[in-house]
Amino acid sequence: MQRRPLFRGGHCGVLRGQCKREQGEAPIAGSAPRRRTMTTPRRRTQPAKASAVQRRSAPGASSKASSKPASKSPSKPAASEAMPAAAALNAMPRPEAEPPPPSRSAWLAQVLRERIITGGYRPGERIREAQLREEFGFSNGPIREALQAVVADGLAERPPFQGVRVKLLSKREIVELFQVRLAILEYAVELAARAATPATAKSAAEIKRSIDEGFSRIESGHPAFGGQLSQWLLAATGNRIMCEIWDRTLQQTLIYVNASFVRSRGRKSKAMVHALIDHIAAGDVAEARTSARALTVQTLADLGISAVL
Repeated sequence: MQRRPLFRGGHCGVLRGQCKREQGEAPIAGSAPRRRTMTTPRRRTQPAKASAVQRRSAPGASSKASSKPASKSPSKPAASEAMPAAAALNAMPRPEAEPPPPSRSAWLAQVLRERIITGGYRPGERIREAQLREEFGFSNGPIREALQAVVADGLAERPPFQGVRVKLLSKREIVELFQVRLAILEYAVELAARAATPATAKSAAEIKRSIDEGFSRIESGHPAFGGQLSQWLLAATGNRIMCEIWDRTLQQTLIYVNASFVRSRGRKSKAMVHALIDHIAAGDVAEARTSARALTVQTLADLGISAVL
């Protein structure tokens, strides 16, 4: 029986020619040649490296791991061994660390405070940067920082386009400032008198000698009243908040207290200061408060200011 061809012409002829070529026979005449297509070679993928977990779980890994000796963790020293080491460390002499020296600006600010309080610079007097540069040899930076510090303390002020000058108060401002000073001073002497001890009497004798030295320098025009009485009194109260308030707001009253001492030559004020110190050391609260008020009134009177406090 003769086989009939399944495909005829067109695409069938192409397929017949392709089949003939695959079988090694010549293609039929008239059939279209086969088109060669370019195929991109596939990249060989390397086998992924086994992770540490897979290597440990491999069959041969257990035998290798078991052949190595197990490393022992270092044992902690016993408490009896650690104690002598700690005791030896504590017994070693510790270096005596000294506090760092103050910066130039801080040192200069303290010098300016003392000059303002003791009358070296009078109220309203300008503090010139050029003069400070010539005197101390500092650059502009530390000088300006020091001036800003005394301005922040309330001892100086910086009017627009006028530089820095010692703060100048009106009579009304001085009276108001001393009213606040007296309110704190009366309560401070009361606290100090209540807390008086034999050590207070000893320190009272020392502060009186220091104040007498300040009065003795009035004649030379360089009084040395740097607020010793206020510092001694506030330290005797034991009230830290009161000390902070005094330093922040009432430090400028020392300018006018020292000015009154210089103006009156301390004829009455010196005896009043001694009486106040003696009453505090004796623990006499009532007399200490009376002396504080009398001293404040006399201070304003020496400045030429009469006011009801």
